[in-house]
Amino acid sequence: MFSIKAPQGPISFTRFVGPFINGKFRPTLATSPATRALYNPCTDELIDTVNEAGSEDVDLAVQSAQAALKGPWKEFSGKRRRNVLLNIASALEKNMYKLTVLEAACGKPFEEAQFDIEESIECFRYFAGHADKIIGQSYATEDNLKSYTLRKPVGICGLITSFNYPLLLAVWKIAPALACGNAVIVKPAPQTPLSCLLLSDLIAAHTDLPEGVFNVLPGGEAVGNAIVHHKGIQKCSFTGSGGVGRKVLAASSQSNLKPVTLELGGKSPMIVFADADLDQAVEDVFGAIYANMGQNCCAGSRLYLESGIENEFLEKLKARALQVKIGDSMDLSNNFGAMVDRTQFDRVMGILDQAKAEGLSDLYLGGKRHGDKGCFIEPTIFRNVDENSLLARHEIFGPVLSVMKPFVTEEEALERANATPYGLASGVWTKDMAKADRCVQELDSGVTWVNCYNMTPIHLPFGGVKESGFGKDLGYEAVNEYLTIKTVTVRV
Repeated sequence: MFSIKAPQGPISFTRFVGPFINGKFRPTLATSPATRALYNPCTDELIDTVNEAGSEDVDLAVQSAQAALKGPWKEFSGKRRRNVLLNIASALEKNMYKLTVLEAACGKPFEEAQFDIEESIECFRYFAGHADKIIGQSYATEDNLKSYTLRKPVGICGLITSFNYPLLLAVWKIAPALACGNAVIVKPAPQTPLSCLLLSDLIAAHTDLPEGVFNVLPGGEAVGNAIVHHKGIQKCSFTGSGGVGRKVLAASSQSNLKPVTLELGGKSPMIVFADADLDQAVEDVFGAIYANMGQNCCAGSRLYLESGIENEFLEKLKARALQVKIGDSMDLSNNFGAMVDRTQFDRVMGILDQAKAEGLSDLYLGGKRHGDKGCFIEPTIFRNVDENSLLARHEIFGPVLSVMKPFVTEEEALERANATPYGLASGVWTKDMAKADRCVQELDSGVTWVNCYNMTPIHLPFGGVKESGFGKDLGYEAVNEYLTIKTVTVRV
């Protein structure tokens, strides 16, 4: 057992002995087994140690998944798959507090962590509604041929996720994959595996999902490498950095050409016009960059303000940022947490030091650590940021806003906003809907928000363009990521 301090007192959790394969936790088969110590980044206290999987465990998980796909899982109707997903949602709901504690122990404010668990529950329920509605099409022709299409599960799906939303990002992939009848092998981020491991325990205890359909392999690069290169895995969905995403894509070409979904980094622009509701825009921009302490792929990290409003806007934004209460995520009075671990903290602090030394921007707020314990970084704002600077080009993945030099025309704002290799998200604030529509059409991003930000309802597809990747999580489009289409023609 291990225990975590929580708002309502310490909570005990069963220690996970190793990866979850074929319906149970088991010691790793790795020839050189490794353990990873997990620390609370708010307190620097040890949470637990996790026994990581190896490539041998990937082989076993694939064998178990293959057996399930050929056996009991193949016999599950769409209705039974729907009921499995609904039962998972109910199990998560009954254990919401425990899951929230695990997520908050990664440095996320408790209220944000609870919202993520609530969204995970709704995600299972949404995709449960698709499980019994997977249908093909029939074609009537005049050539004595009967033609139709079948939509079939792709097979075994390797799902690799990031540390910033440990359970939610995994569920975005798990729920549609299971709804379509696939088997899954999940590799959570090495820093944050605990909530996915608890999900495994809940699935085993509260559903009739056949053994082998759902597998979780905690670990680092060795496990990820084995998954993306494995010829027995027919699909890979990855959320993470662009550098690793390129390796995933290369592995597909080097192995079995498995289809790949990539949700990668971002350097998302936000454009605020002078006619916008500035108070609302300030609140939206604050959430866009500081939600989850900036550890968000679609974080609004580049802000373009129309000339003439920059001083008023930044004074309001500074006042809003100074209202945050930074501290231990298990203290409900705090609303701003920590970087996920010391490595991420050091990385962001290093970028801040480089930006100050570079001299291509003016530090307006923050720029330093908070306190002398934990991985806290103050909300930070640089203004008059040069387009060629480190701050403008690099995905920081921390609470750092780059306020670019003011723009004069709409055309200028769009050209500068698009001058990035990334294309995940963007935001526009204006009361002129014709102007907003023009910006929506011209911005190179997979998602654009108008007079709001960070809205990701489950029924809408989410994904990027350019170097932010391709393919979609969420929405009906996510269902298509986990199906193949077979065309059938019959002479009659």
